[in-house]
Amino acid sequence: MRTKIMEAAKTEFAYRGLKFSIRDITAQLGISSKTLYQYFASKEELVTALTLDAIDEMKQTEASILKNPSLSLQEKIREALVVLPSAIMIKDLRLLDDLRRSYPQAWSHAEKYIRESWSGVGKLVKEGIRQGIVREFDFDLFIQMYVGSLYGMMETRGNGVPSAEDIGRMVDILLHGIYIGKEK
Repeated sequence: MRTKIMEAAKTEFAYRGLKFSIRDITAQLGISSKTLYQYFASKEELVTALTLDAIDEMKQTEASILKNPSLSLQEKIREALVVLPSAIMIKDLRLLDDLRRSYPQAWSHAEKYIRESWSGVGKLVKEGIRQGIVREFDFDLFIQMYVGSLYGMMETRGNGVPSAEDIGRMVDILLHGIYIGKEK
């Protein structure tokens, strides 16, 4: 039943965002609220479970990117950076902001993942440096710039909420800078 509740919650989330209600889920499944609360003590607990599930999906996606032999090292780095935030149950970063404001337990897991799950990208960068296709740079500063840019986009976009495409453009600027060709 827990799996069915999670699937129904994902469906409601896709339709209503974080504004879905427990009643929406129970109506979809034809169960009572009491039955749902046997598996999830609160909506916060359910949202946290959805968040953890989405983080697991992102980890799997990142692992498949890292193992994909058809991608160059540069493509793997870019794809791993773009997937980092875009799969936290969202197509729209406004939902991350809603998560941050309304569901602190779930947000703590999402934020920890955004801030700390850099080992795959770090390995790719080290390999790029070893191969001579990535220059040496301060990786910790890069992470701070990435996370700061992501959060800045969440706070300042208003109705122009950043999409996966916006995140891709941000990543391109972080990876390639703004100069055309070599610096003079």
